Amino acid sequence: MRTIFINLARAADRRRNMERQFSALGMAFERLEAVDGQTLTPADRAMVDDNKRRRITSYPLSENEIGCWLSHRRVVESVAAGSDPWAAVVEDDAELAADFTRVLDAIDVQKPDFDFIFLHRKFKSGEIFVPFWPLLRDLNIGRVGPAHMGAIGYVVSRQGAQKFLSYAPRFAHAVDKEIHRYWANGLNIYGLERPVVVHADQGHSFIEETREQERPSERRRYPNADSFYWRIMRIMTRVSDSVQKRLAWPNYRRKGKP
Repeated sequence: MRTIFINLARAADRRRNMERQFSALGMAFERLEAVDGQTLTPADRAMVDDNKRRRITSYPLSENEIGCWLSHRRVVESVAAGSDPWAAVVEDDAELAADFTRVLDAIDVQKPDFDFIFLHRKFKSGEIFVPFWPLLRDLNIGRVGPAHMGAIGYVVSRQGAQKFLSYAPRFAHAVDKEIHRYWANGLNIYGLERPVVVHADQGHSFIEETREQERPSERRRYPNADSFYWRIMRIMTRVSDSVQKRLAWPNYRRKGKP
């Protein structure tokens, strides 16, 4: 299976770490240079749908969140335009399990019908895993929900790439959230019973460079974000989204059965 890792040019240590892991597993791989949030163009910034995002949150996407989005978009565009039926994608702060290659080989052999298969799990409170069939003897594939986040490792099919690009020509959510919103985007998404990709970076966080998540008082906000109108709009959006997600989950779970 074609395997691509996303890596910032200035993240040389991460690049070397990923290359060591792929080499240890005996895997061929491609490196896609990530879009750096420090060098965004006006065209890059115009990809954000700020009108839609203001209804979601009072905080604009940070420069590095935009860069992350555009990086994944480049990978998905490559898969959509390519001849391979699917490809594995990992970020450069991933740690690959010993059976990572066995999982990819099993997908190649079984040829399931999917748009995305996520290779990580966050095991969030309230997260549900519904097993459907064994990918390996000791590893089931199934639905993860009703909400799941992260884009550190996944397999995307050509049809899934095309569907996602059609759904999100511009973006308002962070990239992982945009993909996982099955109730809105109609994607056929699966997950694993246990992860074969985990987030392993304990060093510098490139995303947090510009997000200022831990410094709320310094975090950039939209103009008039605290006005009555925008507060009501955000409340209505959250309620509507929550209801849609919960209504969609039972049918989404049923439709995942092979």
